[in-house]
Amino acid sequence: MKDHTINSALLLMLAGLLFSGCFTDEEIKDYHCAEWENTCSDTSLTIDIQKQHRKVLVIGIDGFRADGMQESITPFLYSMATDTNTYYTDQNHVERLTFSGPNWSSLCTGVGFCKHQVTSNGFGNNDLGQFQHFFSYVERAYPQKNTLSIVNWTPINEHIAGPYADYAPIEGIDDHDVYLIAQNILESGVPMNPEVLFLQFDELDGTGHSYGFHPDVPEYADYLTVLDGYIEDILVIIEAKRLDGEDWLVCVISDHGGEGTGHGDKPDDDDVNRTIMFMNSTTENFKQWYTSSQRDLAPTILDFLGIESAEFNCKTDGVSVIAD
Repeated sequence: MKDHTINSALLLMLAGLLFSGCFTDEEIKDYHCAEWENTCSDTSLTIDIQKQHRKVLVIGIDGFRADGMQESITPFLYSMATDTNTYYTDQNHVERLTFSGPNWSSLCTGVGFCKHQVTSNGFGNNDLGQFQHFFSYVERAYPQKNTLSIVNWTPINEHIAGPYADYAPIEGIDDHDVYLIAQNILESGVPMNPEVLFLQFDELDGTGHSYGFHPDVPEYADYLTVLDGYIEDILVIIEAKRLDGEDWLVCVISDHGGEGTGHGDKPDDDDVNRTIMFMNSTTENFKQWYTSSQRDLAPTILDFLGIESAEFNCKTDGVSVIAD
């Protein structure tokens, strides 16, 4: 394991953030949604048995401003972006409600906020029961697959993943804990061998709110470098598993960018409403010249796992980035 050292100033800042979670920006007061009127009564589900042994790792980074993905700041991710096995864009579209709650909900469900009705970080009056986490479809298709969600920002597990995951703790942990727990799960299979693993790192968002969302802000750039090291260590384990014959899809995504020290109520700011999306697989090809959105993560995962759900296809606003 590499020694990813955090300078003392940054360490002090992070200590103050451990219990803060994802900051809540002011809500957007006015938005328009057409009423969802479709009836998705077909619950049929088919499985491509050639893909039934595949596995997925999702690494979510809260508050990743796209222009922070630079060779001098995130050398591992920069290298991954140029890999022929990777789909990468720095123009991934976030939800018009540029808070964490709506965006993590869209990433996990494959539908926009007008459907899942998460319109703030408070999750009040949502419709996540109808528009469920992709774990729900994985569990229906493969009840034997272990689905795990390890997050710093606990509302993800409390409101989105929890009802459908085999393991989704809601105790507060920091990013370093997420990193260590992920390593332990992947290396030792404790508490269970992961087949679909969702991770979320939150403290970059806190750094942006405290110091500024910009690659020229030393604290922000330094913490991106720390996260880049975490991701490299985790993917070293995945590569070893691939060499042992396991077929993994790796996704690296973010919920939003940032401008100044905020990101809420900034739907027209490209530094907020564009972020990164990576998809990496040694067995699939990805679409070329395609710009993804938050709604594309869930359909891509189900496509990779060979899950065809009539209900999900009826509801989703996204598409798979895997090439036909």
